[in-house]
Amino acid sequence: MLINKHEENSRTVASSDFTERSVVATAPLRPMPASATALPIGAFAVTLTTLSLSLMEWRGVTIVNVYVANFFFVAVFGLLISAQWELAAGNGFAYSVYSAFGLFYAGYAAILTPSFGIAEAYGDDLTQYNNALGFFMLLWSVFVLTFLIASLPTNVVFILIFVFVELGFLFVAASYFSTADGYLVAAKGLKQAGGVFCFLAGLVGWYLTTHLLIKDSIAELPLGDTSKYFKKLKLFKFQFCTAFPYTIFVVTHISNMTTNPRQDAETDPKIYEDYKSKWSELPTHEAGWIDRAKAVSDVLAKDAPAREKANKTPRAEVALLKHSGLLKVLGPKKYGGGEQPWSLGYKVIREVAKGDGTSSSLGMLLGYHLLWSTTGNVVGSPEQADCLQELIITNNYFIGGAVNPRDSDLKIKGEGDNIVFNGFKFFNTGGVVSDLTVLEGAYEDTSDHIFAFVKTEQPGIKFSYDWDNVGLRLTESGSVRIENVVVPWKDALGWNAGKKKPHPAILGIPFASLLLPTIQLVFSNFYIGIAWGALHEGSAYTNKSTRAWPFGGDNKDKPQDEFYILATYGNFFAHLRAATALADQAAQKLDALYEHSGSAEERTKVTATARGEAAEWVASVKVTATDTGLRVTSGIFEVTGSKSTQSMVGLDRFWRDIRTHSLHDPVAYKNRELGRYQLLGEIPEPTWYT
Repeated sequence: MLINKHEENSRTVASSDFTERSVVATAPLRPMPASATALPIGAFAVTLTTLSLSLMEWRGVTIVNVYVANFFFVAVFGLLISAQWELAAGNGFAYSVYSAFGLFYAGYAAILTPSFGIAEAYGDDLTQYNNALGFFMLLWSVFVLTFLIASLPTNVVFILIFVFVELGFLFVAASYFSTADGYLVAAKGLKQAGGVFCFLAGLVGWYLTTHLLIKDSIAELPLGDTSKYFKKLKLFKFQFCTAFPYTIFVVTHISNMTTNPRQDAETDPKIYEDYKSKWSELPTHEAGWIDRAKAVSDVLAKDAPAREKANKTPRAEVALLKHSGLLKVLGPKKYGGGEQPWSLGYKVIREVAKGDGTSSSLGMLLGYHLLWSTTGNVVGSPEQADCLQELIITNNYFIGGAVNPRDSDLKIKGEGDNIVFNGFKFFNTGGVVSDLTVLEGAYEDTSDHIFAFVKTEQPGIKFSYDWDNVGLRLTESGSVRIENVVVPWKDALGWNAGKKKPHPAILGIPFASLLLPTIQLVFSNFYIGIAWGALHEGSAYTNKSTRAWPFGGDNKDKPQDEFYILATYGNFFAHLRAATALADQAAQKLDALYEHSGSAEERTKVTATARGEAAEWVASVKVTATDTGLRVTSGIFEVTGSKSTQSMVGLDRFWRDIRTHSLHDPVAYKNRELGRYQLLGEIPEPTWYT
């Protein structure tokens, strides 16, 4: 009787280790090309298979005490040690599962060990004893059921393990209840049926163990990917796409290990809470989106100079962007986005940037967000792109980016089924206030770069909070250290997870380089927007405060009648109109290329020539926007007068913003590039800045 009650429990442990699977595949031992995940899976298979043999009473074995060695020294230690690997890798889920089942087996072994006196405590009351064990197994079957549900978007092998373990637990629990009720024949049959299911789970575990041991050296056994069938599955308080479950899930409940040293220097999101309901509906046409962007600018303009001087982390301002719906302007309608083209996205960026000095920062943050939020559409597979769009748009996430490819200062190493990011980025735009961060790094011993999305709040992302530049002060573009941030290989955008190489059909075509002209046009549009903001604010100041010059020989009563003031404003206006028209024309060229988004086959229709010509349109805008923007934002003082240099007026912030960002990459090289295009007919080779 005592034996009957204990036999089934041992296989529960087994199910735990399986969950670890690809969640965080631990680093393989250097001398052997295999996944260390084979250890807990193997411990599961050994323990459960041997236990199942006694449950089925093969060769007359019914007493399981001999398996205490497996319980204590194989299952318990194997699982608990593996759990520590998961904890070190930041995988809280696998750590919890392994630890729980390791401790369960320790308890089960204690029941079997006479020196603990657990069974003896019941004396001759076998009815109570068997009922207690029945409840014990029944409740563990509930636990296993949660693992089964969580395994659905993984693969067939993992699902089968949990299905068999779940059935085994239920049958063994039923056998205990039947024994307590005196139905011994039925109890024996139920116990043997439970043993059969445990045996099947053990066999699947052996299959998985073999796969993990040989996948990097001999061959990969099929596991039967099921993630494509669960793209709508929502298991947690935020929605996520199951093609990226572990990249996002692993860090869901972990707090950021770095905190802002200026906790009092963050704006309060509650300030703009009323706009969440006011702007609950997205605009449906171009004019509506532009009006929404203008409304955001108007809100921010009310106290722009003061907020710019305070230089607080813009949590409230980013919340306002979220409430406005502008983060979703490019996203697909099926996930709640606006599904507008980039040409409108650029106009929205420009409109936000022109509102005031702090809107310059918000225009930049919005532009970078729109670029990063569509990264998967360009360098990811169509499936990855769709999953990211669902994740970002349905959750209204704001995206930051630790991307600065000039220096390969973020390194990536492959560790089993994962890649691990380590390094430092001197610039990280918007990361501090982001929900997700785009990481970009160089893969070990190659010149290949990998993009991947991760949850921002996790221990391995450590912000320095050191952004204190003369301009764009609210963009939080300071440095960040990345330490052991783990991403599954399958979430490396555009890479073949099996071969650990870039997928040539995705990353080896001109379409994959569209991120570069796209972001360069983002820059130009917020430069133009900032310059328009300076022109508008300067005009308002001139109309209100500037005085006519009384010693010019052609004296006027009002500054609005001064020749040089009118001529200067007219010249600035003409150049900004021309820059705006050029930017809109370049945006149309990019729209034509983005019409080929979607399937991998459709992307191949973008030729190197078409991409290059569009890039030269963008380069033309960059030159014009930089020159005009700097000229307008510095020249505005010539027509506003000496009093306009007062700190309280804040007209200097427009020039500081453009000057700060226009040093991102030297515009002189854009002039040279355009010269070669005009004189020699050369299409530029795509680079990280072209």
